[in-house]
Formats: sequence, C-alpha cells, structure tokens
Amino acid sequence: MANFLHRRKLTVILCLLLTVSFLTVSLMSYYASKNAIHLALVEKELPLTSNAIYAELQKDLVRPFFISSMMATNTFLHDWVATGEQQPELISRYLKETKDTYQVFTSFFVSDKTRRYYYPQGVLKTVSPSVKADKWFFRVRELTEPYEINIDYDQAHDNTLTIFMNFRVFNHQQQFLGATGVGLSMNRLSKLLSHYEQSYQKNIYLVDSTGRIRLTGDNRLHNTRSIYQMDGLKDIAANVLSQHSNNFQYRSQKNNYLLHVKYMPEVRLFLFVESEENQAIAQIRRALYLNIAVFVLIVLATIILTNMTVGYYQKKLAVMATIDHLTKLMNRQAFEAFSANMLADSRRHKTPLTVLMMDIDYFKKVNDSYGHAAGDKVLQGIAQILTSTVREADLVCRWGGEEFVIFLNKCDVVDAERIAEQIRTKVATQAFEFELYHLKVTLSTGLASYRHDEPVQELMARADNALYEAKNSGRNSIVRH
Repeated sequence: MANFLHRRKLTVILCLLLTVSFLTVSLMSYYASKNAIHLALVEKELPLTSNAIYAELQKDLVRPFFISSMMATNTFLHDWVATGEQQPELISRYLKETKDTYQVFTSFFVSDKTRRYYYPQGVLKTVSPSVKADKWFFRVRELTEPYEINIDYDQAHDNTLTIFMNFRVFNHQQQFLGATGVGLSMNRLSKLLSHYEQSYQKNIYLVDSTGRIRLTGDNRLHNTRSIYQMDGLKDIAANVLSQHSNNFQYRSQKNNYLLHVKYMPEVRLFLFVESEENQAIAQIRRALYLNIAVFVLIVLATIILTNMTVGYYQKKLAVMATIDHLTKLMNRQAFEAFSANMLADSRRHKTPLTVLMMDIDYFKKVNDSYGHAAGDKVLQGIAQILTSTVREADLVCRWGGEEFVIFLNKCDVVDAERIAEQIRTKVATQAFEFELYHLKVTLSTGLASYRHDEPVQELMARADNALYEAKNSGRNSIVRH
C-alpha cells in the first residue's frame, strides 16, 4: 500500500512538473519565435539554404563551365583546325568523348573558317548570318568577353531548350578559330530546382544581370519573365541586381517575402531564394497547437503508464541484481547472500551441506577456436544441465567466467558425489550445437562437505583446492576434500 501511494504521488508530481515546464517553455518559445522569425530567416535559414543550393548547382552549372573552358584551350582542337579540319570524324569523336565522359547534354564546335557546326554525330550544318538560329555564333565572334551563357533551342536534339556555354577559341597567335562548349538540358535543371523547392520549402529561381528570369522550378513565378514584372520586387529590382550577395524584403498581395540573393560569377547568374514570412509564422503557430494537443495526450498516458513502468522496472532491477545475464543462474553477489542463510540453517539444525565447485576444461580453446559466441552457447548449455540435475532447494551460481558453484542443501558427501558424477557424465556426453559445429567439453569438480565450526571462506578454499587437484590429475574428474 505504501509503495502504491508513493508511486501515485510520484506520478502526480511528475505530471505537474511536465505540464508547468512544457507550457512555460512552449509559450515563451512561441512568442520569442514570432518576434525573431524575421531575423532567423534573414540571417540564418535563407543564407544557409542559398549556400547549399549554390553548392549543388555548381555540379550542374559550374562544372560544364570549366569543361567548356578546357575545350577552348585544348591543343588537339587547335591543331586539328590548323591542319585544315581534315578527317571530321576525329573532332566528332573528341566531342562524343567529352559528352560521354562529363555526362553533359551535348557538345559542339563551330569553325570560323569553314562555318561548319560539328557535334558528336558529325557535321550538323553550316552556319550562316542570314539564319536566325545561327545568329548566336556571329554574336560570339564579336564578344569582348571570353564566353557567354545562352539559352537557346538545340537543333541537334529536336529543338530541346538548352543552356549553352559558348566559349571563344583562339590559337597562340590570338586568331579567332571558332566557338566551342557544352549544353545542359533546361528540363533537367528545372526539375532540379523544383526538387530544391520541395526540399527547402522556398521559391528558387535564377536571374541574369538584366533582371530576366532564366530558370525557375515549379513555383508561383513559373510564367514570369522578369523580376521587373513582379509586384513588390520590381520596386527594389535595380538595387537587388547591383549587389552580389545580400538580404532583401518586399511585400506582394498581402504577403511579406524575405529574399536572399547570391551571385554566381562563374555563370553570371543571380541565385534568388525567397521565403514567405507569414507562412513561416503560421507554421510555428500550428506547431504550438499541435504540441499542446500532443502533450495533453502524453500527460494522460503518463498518468497511466508511470505506475506500470515504475513497477515493471522495480521488478526487473531486482531480477538483474540477482541473476547472471548470460546463463540465467544466480550471480555471485546474490549467491553469497543466499548461501549465508543456508549455512546458518545447516549449523543450527546440524544438517549436512556439500559444496561443488566446477570448472569447464580447456574452455579457452573453445573461445579461441570458435569465438566467444560459441563459448556463450556452451555456458548456457551447462547451466541448463546443472539446474535440471539438482533440486529446487539447492543453490546454483555462476561463480565467474567458466566456473560454477553449487550448494547442495541437506546432502551428504555420498549423495553429493553421485550428483556430481551425474553432472560430469551429462556434460561429457552432451554435444552443444553452435551453427554447424557440435562442441564437446568436460567438467572438473572439487567437492567439500561443510564442517559446522568452520567459516565459509575455509569451506570455499577446500572446494577450490579440490578443484585444483581435479584439474592437475587429468581433468574430467571429481576430487573430494
């Protein structure tokens, strides 16, 4: 009854502490988060998200940039053009190897001398300034920059919308040889941005220096062509594009947007990552309501389960304190307490009591040959033999390692030797199965009868000396002291 009242009091106190603590912390956290959400988004979440996305985009945008740059300085390409562009299959094979090696959508070279458009399958066409689709090449010829990034339709792949890295090619005399580079599928990059938007719950898009939205995922800006057309953002667009990395804020259709902009110099595009502030606050509010509802259920469950849990673990701890984990026999600490009572009863009533101290022969070889798991299997098997052979009134203990001790209550030496022999025989004839092995071991046993006037240390010492003699006399034997 006292334990029940104690557990009930403990449960009430615990529930009150949990309730007060949870409500205090939750409300403080909610109001603090509500007031600090702007600062958290601007200074932490948006910049970190932007950096993470930028690092991922480098794999798909910056890597092709460097591939195209290397193509423009490739000595094979220069030498092939210098020799008169003979054997077109050589340049096609080079472009195909570049495409396959770096896993880009397409690769190309357009010669300024012959105006031929080479790609991995051969010669696509001859470019002409009068053809609209070829104007990009003549624009690249007049560039002052070494390259441009152009979004156009790839005629070699069913006019698929493609991001081209167009690099100007010069020989050692700085003569213009043509344009080369690689292309990336817009569909793939658009899907990539959509994936980031779903993962980070943000609007993500790429903008060029003129404010034109060059690439976006599946968000509210899907049909918008320029940031100068966006409500709220158009008012700060010029300021945004004048800075390479900064945080901004604008309002559109009663929603407040927080924006982080990061310039990607390798591809000359701005990475825009924005979050709706009102939505972030709403999520915190919903989280608060959900937490309170869940906590109420937890408190109710705690009231029911605490008593059950405390009672269960009290019993479990009591068992763990007395039982050897591996063999399920009594451990040494519990054995010493129970054996003291048994010895006192033997002295008081002048009844016989015999100690069996047993050790597994060559047990180390089992562990060394088959592993400790096999040794554990042997220990468990011998423990079962011991408990099935002796009586319930006897005490069986795992003394330590591969040693066992048995106190045979009200048992003289003759009966004790008979029981010890039964155990020895059973162990010697038993095959302990472990995986595909049938392990066999033997026991050496030291036997000592209790003298009522001797201390327990002397009794155990005699049994231990008898065990030592059994070991030295060839093992698998029983010696009495």
